[in-house]
Amino acid sequence: MKNPMRFSAKKLMALLCILAVCAAGFAFAAIRFTNLAQTNSNDSPVQTSDDLANSVTIYGNGVTFVTFQQTVTVENDTSPIQFYLPSGALTDTLTVQGINVVQIVTSAENQPIINTGDVITVCTQSGNYTGTFISWDTSLLLQVNNQTLMIPTSTITMIILNEIVQVQGPKILVQITTDSPPGNYQMNVSYLMSGPQWYPTYFIDLDTSILQCWATIENVENWNNVTLMLVSGGPHLAYESTDFQYDTSIKLMVAVAAPVVEFTSTTTDEYHIYTYGAQVSFEAGTTVKLPLFNGTVSLRQEYYWSGGEVENRYHINNTLSEPLASGNIEFYRGEQWMGEDSIGYTPVNAEAIAIVNYADDIQVTSTVTKSIIQSNYEDQGTTITIQNYKPTNVQILIQQDISGYDLVTSTPNATRVGSTLSWIINVDANSTATIYYEWQYSS
Repeated sequence: MKNPMRFSAKKLMALLCILAVCAAGFAFAAIRFTNLAQTNSNDSPVQTSDDLANSVTIYGNGVTFVTFQQTVTVENDTSPIQFYLPSGALTDTLTVQGINVVQIVTSAENQPIINTGDVITVCTQSGNYTGTFISWDTSLLLQVNNQTLMIPTSTITMIILNEIVQVQGPKILVQITTDSPPGNYQMNVSYLMSGPQWYPTYFIDLDTSILQCWATIENVENWNNVTLMLVSGGPHLAYESTDFQYDTSIKLMVAVAAPVVEFTSTTTDEYHIYTYGAQVSFEAGTTVKLPLFNGTVSLRQEYYWSGGEVENRYHINNTLSEPLASGNIEFYRGEQWMGEDSIGYTPVNAEAIAIVNYADDIQVTSTVTKSIIQSNYEDQGTTITIQNYKPTNVQILIQQDISGYDLVTSTPNATRVGSTLSWIINVDANSTATIYYEWQYSS
């Protein structure tokens, strides 16, 4: 298969762990990093413009969990230490461990969890609404299908953050002081931020059934030699309260990650953490692509029609050891690109169905050949004609929905599941086949 790094793919999908966010009123003092040069004055702050990170966990919906560790030396003087967090950092989630913290001072107000442009689901006492967040004062404004909904705060029971926008702005300056006794300490810092995102793109060779998956990572920061973990599907940031307030605490809920080859997998309960096998460096403003995994899946080709054009689609049986995350999928035959589609989350041994292209040389028409309409009675017969212009025999799945009506007859016999009728029809080369079915309704 051609190296998929040469092709562009559309953006379009586990629990890593429950991140216990400790946003206490910590403060920092009398600290300096042992690996930073000191200034001439003892009360001058030691500063660094580097984006500090040792571990970066990126979720599919734009939430990122960052940790870093630094050895700090507490001296008799009161020299503060200053460092910068990305503009999208949620300073309410900043935690510091390893020293006694007196105070945290930041240069920016707390970044709200929900920003204009985020895609959220608002759960209310009367129903759930998914759309784009506009603003929130006494009521929450949500854009849903080109309409603006005004949802009273008192009716909201939960908000789920589905996809967040990248936050633009200056970096956040953090200054810390401590009352720990003089000595060396290992300081551990963690926080959540919005901005970086990742999504999978699949490449399948229809001749060999080999599937490759690449991870595309966007909106990164200047991070050097970090441990990278990817969580597919994206967690939900959910506010839960009976007396709902905009600034209430958050609960982090997570989804399932995809399997990896150059990543190692660990499991917590039914959730997966995938860690890249080498340290990674990122440069702000760039997009990074990494090979995620590859393997052989089971493919079954199928022609399908329920109206409109005849679809040439494939059933993708996930015979790999772990699930496939939601993402875009590109189809090839050797070096030849055939088409693309998207698939949803696909568990192990489950099937995804994707359209490769449309079969223009198979044409299907539907004609109402019987119609009786009375005040309290309706009877309708439909003839479906399948014309195969191919020089080879084909098999096609035909489906029609008859709502809750009664099926009177079907030639050939239909398989009915709920309100859906299905036929699997074999059509010889350059030949025609027909289906007739009739339903009726009476009140």
